[in-house]
Amino acid sequence: MRIPHHLRSSLRCVSFCTAAGYDLIGLAGFFKKKGYQTRISRDVVHVASQKKPGDIFFFDHGSFVVWGYKKPFEEKLLSYVVPYSRGPLRSIESDHFIYSYGDSVTIDTHERSRFDIITLDSQDSQIKLAISYGLAQSIKLESFEEEVQQTIKQNSALPEEIITRGVVSLSRRDIFKRMGNIFLARSSINLNAEYLGAPEFFWRNPSLEPFYEMVKKFLDIPSRVMSLNQKLDVLQELFDILNSQLQHRHSSLLESIIILLIAVEIIISLFQFHMA
Repeated sequence: MRIPHHLRSSLRCVSFCTAAGYDLIGLAGFFKKKGYQTRISRDVVHVASQKKPGDIFFFDHGSFVVWGYKKPFEEKLLSYVVPYSRGPLRSIESDHFIYSYGDSVTIDTHERSRFDIITLDSQDSQIKLAISYGLAQSIKLESFEEEVQQTIKQNSALPEEIITRGVVSLSRRDIFKRMGNIFLARSSINLNAEYLGAPEFFWRNPSLEPFYEMVKKFLDIPSRVMSLNQKLDVLQELFDILNSQLQHRHSSLLESIIILLIAVEIIISLFQFHMA
């Protein structure tokens, strides 16, 4: 991300999604050994340096948000999280923002550069955490969107093939694999649905929830979730098509076996009749 000259006094804020989940206790211990200040709660680890300003928030659903550090250090963080990752993604998702300090907390898109700019009214790490919950949910949702899109793309030709040919050119094993992939795509989102709702953190800190809601609205998370559910419905329809095709093949096989057995029985009966 190349920052325009008139915005270079601003700081970087980058969200990453690299895995299905993180070992937060392991990450906290790793950074503590490296001399960082760490604070761990149920679903997030806050890491801060005593030498330089900046904050890092690691969320247990496989996303983290970096405030105030430069790109080379962000790349180091990507390597640091690997040993503590569960289900690493095939490709890393990231979203870039810049932030500065002002009179109030806002998030908006710069008219000239089209960069998303976060404005903070203090260096309070709790405000950064509240905003980070929204940023982390958004980048996690982006990884789901990419996964579902790839699954739809993989199966998009099947309905047309059934219409034109009446069957699909997939073996029984391949059909089961496709069905398994669709099931995994649905279950991964359903099992992580809690990360797309209001986190428990705001039950204990209601005064910070407006900052989270601000980010959630700006990044259009509710409508993206709705769109994702619609895509999941398409996947379910594809699943039904594959399942129907599988049942049809199975029924056809049974019918063929029954016809073959009847034919064999008739031949044997005719043979016995002529021998008599």
